[in-house]
Amino acid sequence: MNTSKVQIVIIDDNRKDTDPLIVSLKMHFKDADIILKKKSSDGLDYILENLNKKTIVLLDYDLGKGELNGTELFRKIREKTSLIYVIIITANNINNIPYDELIEYINNNAFAFVYRTISIAELKPIIEKAIHSLDAKVDSALEQWIYLHTDSEKVAPYLHSREGKTYTLNQILEEIRLQTNFGKEMEKDILLLAIDMLSRGKKKIDG
Repeated sequence: MNTSKVQIVIIDDNRKDTDPLIVSLKMHFKDADIILKKKSSDGLDYILENLNKKTIVLLDYDLGKGELNGTELFRKIREKTSLIYVIIITANNINNIPYDELIEYINNNAFAFVYRTISIAELKPIIEKAIHSLDAKVDSALEQWIYLHTDSEKVAPYLHSREGKTYTLNQILEEIRLQTNFGKEMEKDILLLAIDMLSRGKKKIDG
């Protein structure tokens, strides 16, 4: 997992590389890769081919006729990962977005909903918060750790539950994301383990 660099992927059929938003992003996030995809299909393919990268997506809600719309694209991303943070950009009034779509965004952790007219000054702290949150969430941190393993290690038996069920690394991650009883227990155990390790370790933080 590449933890040293973030990529910001803009999926928007109405923007160009010279768009003020993209120019501003490149200026404010100089260490990030800023990538523009004008077709939802191209954007989805790129994201799924680069799941091992730290990614934030700026996703246009309406991607034009013949393309997956923002909701469909968001759904397909969430079928694969919760590591990626998705910021929905819309020119519509939120009241005009179907209620069931808003519920889907909320239930599947869309990171933010912003209007197309948002300034870079307003967008910058949202992206900064997303970058920090990528590193802070248990499932995201676990996913980063799992990516360090080989494909065979990811699907090999790794842990046995109290009920005698065996889980692979990929299954543990899925259980946490689905918030099953086992997943919730694992999430809590991981946090408690981290706190225990911290309490047994150094009393001073570097930096």
